[in-house]
Amino acid sequence: MKKVAAIITLLIAFCSCTQEVTFNNPSVQGMKDNFLWRAKSSSVISDVVNSTLTITAVNQLETLTFKVQRPTRIVTKDTPITYALGVDNINTVNFDYRLNGTTLNYITGTNVGDGQVIITEFNPSVNTLTGTFRFNSKNSTNNPLGKDIINFNQGVFYKIPILN
Repeated sequence: MKKVAAIITLLIAFCSCTQEVTFNNPSVQGMKDNFLWRAKSSSVISDVVNSTLTITAVNQLETLTFKVQRPTRIVTKDTPITYALGVDNINTVNFDYRLNGTTLNYITGTNVGDGQVIITEFNPSVNTLTGTFRFNSKNSTNNPLGKDIINFNQGVFYKIPILN
């Protein structure tokens, strides 16, 4: 009887141990003001004429948009490209979110905010973009409902599809 009880206990223990794996590919996520922020959908638009990449990540109420110069070469982990934010209006970030029927907008630009975007994988023939980011963006609407600055760090975008 003890053997049967032991076998049943082991059987229940092994049956209840499952591992649920969720893949988030493609993905954009980061720590927004020290809380995990994750996009539900994301894409990259490659504008060859204006030589820009526009990376857009959206979740329920928020939209994160990066605009950076389009690399002129294939980029790998060994040959990344770093774009400084808050230096000019060429490489920028825009973060919008809706709060109580109002849209709050946070930006970087010439002498506004700071941070960086690092592209670690760009190959137009593969049509995906991978990299990292961190930034502080300033409230451009001066709305008292929002904070003065939004901080993102430990940001990652992984294998985002490039649309032409």
